[in-house]
Amino acid sequence: MSPHEVRSIGMRVQDRVRAQFSWPLESDRESAMMLLQSVNSLSSKVPDWTEEERENSITSLQERLLNGPIAAVGAAVNSDEILSALNSDHRFIFADGSIGIIQEFENEIREKIWSKTLALVTDADGHPYISQAAERKIMHILHAHGDNEEDWAKLVKEISEMKAPPRLILTHQTPDRIEGMLNPGGFTDGDRTICLIGFLGVPIPQISLLGYRSDIVGQWSGATDPERKLRKLIFMQEVIDRLLEGAPK
Repeated sequence: MSPHEVRSIGMRVQDRVRAQFSWPLESDRESAMMLLQSVNSLSSKVPDWTEEERENSITSLQERLLNGPIAAVGAAVNSDEILSALNSDHRFIFADGSIGIIQEFENEIREKIWSKTLALVTDADGHPYISQAAERKIMHILHAHGDNEEDWAKLVKEISEMKAPPRLILTHQTPDRIEGMLNPGGFTDGDRTICLIGFLGVPIPQISLLGYRSDIVGQWSGATDPERKLRKLIFMQEVIDRLLEGAPK
C-alpha cells in the first residue's frame, strides 16, 4: 500500500466523522491555520520550529522509522505489551496520553523506553503525561482540529518557553494542501499514529499495534466523555480495518 493510499483511507474517515458529529470543516481549517501561524510566529525564538526545520524533522523521523521494527502505542496499552516490544528491539511512537505508561516502570527500564521513543502524536489533551515527553525533548506531532484550539495554544505556549523545546511536526484534518502541515489521515490520536507511520513509508502489516481497543476507553486516554469516546473509537477501528484490508497479503 502506497503512502497516498494510506492517507486516502484515513482522510475518507475524517469526512465521515465530520458528518457523523455535525462538525463543520471550516472549524478544522481555522484551527489548522491558527496553529500554523502560532508556530511560525514563535520560530524566531525556537529555531527548530521554522518551516524548513519542521520539514527536516519529517525527514529525520522517516529515516528512523525505516531503521527497524516500530510499534504504535494506543491508550489501552499495558506494561506487558511494552516490555515485549522493548525486548524485541521495537521503537515507539506514542498516541497522546498513552505515553504515561512509561512512568509505570522502574527507572532503568523507563530510561530504555524513553531512548526508544521516536515521537508523540497528540492533539494536546493527554495531560499530565504529555508534559513528560516535552521535558525529554521527544518530537511532538501536534494536531489541530475544530475544538482543540485552547489545548494546542496552551501546549505551544508551555513548550515554547522551555529551555530546550521539542521538535514539532504539525498535522491537520482538512482536504486542503497546507504548506508547513501534513494530513496523514486518521481521526483519533491512535489511528492517526498508524496513518502517519504508514504515510512515511512503513508497510502497515509491519507496524506493531499496542493498546488498541475499540470496546473500552483506555486508561491512558485524555480527559474525555466516555460515551462519545467510544463512538470515536468505532471510527478508529474502521481506519485500522481498512488499512489492514488494503495491505498486501
